[in-house]
Amino acid sequence: MANPHPRQPKAEGETAPQSTVTAKALAMLGAFDADHSRLSLSAMARRAGLPVATAHRLAGELLAWGALERVGGTFVVGHRIWQLGMLAPVRQNIAELAAPYMQDVLFVTQNVVNLFILDDGEALLLERISGTRAGLPFRRVGARMPLHASAAGKVLLAFGPPAMLELALGRLERLTPHTITDPQVLVTEIEQVRSRGYATTSEEAGLDNFALAVPVLLSNGTCPAAVGVVTQGRPPAVGTVVPVLRIAARSIARRLAAGASY
Repeated sequence: MANPHPRQPKAEGETAPQSTVTAKALAMLGAFDADHSRLSLSAMARRAGLPVATAHRLAGELLAWGALERVGGTFVVGHRIWQLGMLAPVRQNIAELAAPYMQDVLFVTQNVVNLFILDDGEALLLERISGTRAGLPFRRVGARMPLHASAAGKVLLAFGPPAMLELALGRLERLTPHTITDPQVLVTEIEQVRSRGYATTSEEAGLDNFALAVPVLLSNGTCPAAVGVVTQGRPPAVGTVVPVLRIAARSIARRLAAGASY
């Protein structure tokens, strides 16, 4: 017997009705994906399958907690969600996975090699590989650097959530006379980093220190880390160092995707 009340097809991205507040909030966050990184309130409600009034109330709570951020008249995934993602096992074991490939970079370039991750709005130095001929390291493992003043930080801004760039624009501390402190200059630079696939710094975090970094990109477009080199006296040679870093970054990403850290 045919159903007298056939169910209407859901709109694109719409989910089934949610019965609990938690499920509704998760549906709101689940409305975002690689093709929908910015959503208006009405679009978020539609894709989550919720009434706009319900979505408005939940959006306020998610904003207050940091799960969402406002960018103009739209919403983006907030920094608290990004920070939680960094607590996953993939983050905890990435240094161990990356070490062999960082050794390869050291062998080829003879430069100090660093691995950075995003942590609480800063670039955290998770691992460092150096040799007797690579010079003195600029930072110790565990050190933090402002995102706008480090090559790895610029990479994390370029390939991270839009909310992180918005936050960084309000924290442009000057570390040296060469540090970028103009918001528009930083926005332009981040666009260039995103376009060319690598970032550089020239004495922006410390005098006589130069750096070059590339993203470790997973297949879903997320960037859990940045790998780079640091030099003293003169900048690293982009033409020879970038290809080596990219090989290492792709190898690290493949290991992470294969679940080798679990």
